[in-house]
Amino acid sequence: MFCSKLIKSCIILLLSEFENQLAMPEVPELNLVGLTLQKHFKGQKFKRIEVLWKKRVKASEEEFNETLKGATLKSVTRNGKELHLKFDNDAILGIHMMLTGKMILMPTDQDLRNPIFELTFENGAGIVVLDGLGQAKPILNPEVPAVPDIMGDDFTGEYLAKVLAKAGGKIKEVIQNQKWIRGIGSAYADEILWAAKISPFSVAKNIPADKVEDLYKAIRDVTVEATAQLEQLKTSDDVFEMENKDHRFVHNPKKTHSPEGEEIIVGKIGSGRTYYTKSQTLY
Repeated sequence: MFCSKLIKSCIILLLSEFENQLAMPEVPELNLVGLTLQKHFKGQKFKRIEVLWKKRVKASEEEFNETLKGATLKSVTRNGKELHLKFDNDAILGIHMMLTGKMILMPTDQDLRNPIFELTFENGAGIVVLDGLGQAKPILNPEVPAVPDIMGDDFTGEYLAKVLAKAGGKIKEVIQNQKWIRGIGSAYADEILWAAKISPFSVAKNIPADKVEDLYKAIRDVTVEATAQLEQLKTSDDVFEMENKDHRFVHNPKKTHSPEGEEIIVGKIGSGRTYYTKSQTLY
């Protein structure tokens, strides 16, 4: 019996540690990655993409290369949780980093474990995307869903109010549901709800109108401010900064108290952790 409890405790500890190490890139991180890509490769001509892990990729390597052949990169944008590399022939290369994807600038002398794909330009530079879980993927001409992105013009306070009015689930789960709102993940859901002073356990449809307005403002403000803070924390333009948590006020395992001095409480919603404080009102 003792051994069984000890084994169970060890498993829980290992799972918790794994969860702490996961660094899913969310909108602020993806914004910064997009800016870094644009700084390095805007105006560069596509040379080749090599798909090294094909299980989740819908288009063939030949289709990627034929579609992007000779095209010049015009811009890099973000849509939901995808990066979109837009070329001058109207083709788009989408990149979804999923939960544990990492991006590295090439050429590099780093040990490249679990490569998903490599993208190179005619100047000899490029990127490689790695993922130990094999979930990150390139997407050829990705479809853009009708669901509003949190920074899009169609994401309004009125739209958010309509979504919440029909939702009987916990507010953290509701704003993370990509079928209703695109772009919010677990970490920034906690940051947003803390900024709006709404408990993550609140029932979405119970939140009063004035607090829905606060929530809408917090979604926009937290996203913009976190992007700017990550830009300041960045150590080099050669680094795709996706793992720095120092700018987060509550969703940060290293911190025990909020900037206001409140204890940060770690709870569970579904299978994931949520970070919050007592001053966040439960509705």
